[in-house]
Amino acid sequence: MEGARDVNVIKLDEEFFAEFYDELQEMGMDKNQLRRCIQCGMCAGGCPMALAGLEYFIKRIVHASILGLKEIFLDDSSVWGCQSCNRCVEVCPMDVRPYELIQAIRRVCFREYAMPSNTIDGLRNYYEQGHAVIMKGYEERRQKVGLDPVPPTTIGNEELRKKFQEVMKATALAEVAPFPLE
Repeated sequence: MEGARDVNVIKLDEEFFAEFYDELQEMGMDKNQLRRCIQCGMCAGGCPMALAGLEYFIKRIVHASILGLKEIFLDDSSVWGCQSCNRCVEVCPMDVRPYELIQAIRRVCFREYAMPSNTIDGLRNYYEQGHAVIMKGYEERRQKVGLDPVPPTTIGNEELRKKFQEVMKATALAEVAPFPLE
């Protein structure tokens, strides 16, 4: 057909809609809260990570969530930059609660294995040691400031670490962990 144009069609995934909105519901959010977003940008404007230079596309993420466009936020690494300060929630004039949305999206991304590799490393450390970030040489630095070389946490308490791992095995992590929970 002469003069015809290709048209992009977005197929909405009804099953994903239901699962995602259930996820939001579990976090205490009503799906209608998302629809209150007026795209004012207060959340992004007050985000310390955005102010530090992180490309943070919360307006796009909220809009994709309303439409159920999972691929948009699966491809958006900015959801992993959130530092959980909750500033976005404090400044949102419509009570959309962007932080809770980001946490729900992270769960979806995690189940789809759409996350930065350091997320997996941090989770593995958390499971194995009880700390997501373990700095090499921490023992020497602790001694220099007069502390015991091993902190009184799961790192230095084998029994507590084993209990911690048993608790983690009883969570959703057991279903989706990209490493064995032994």
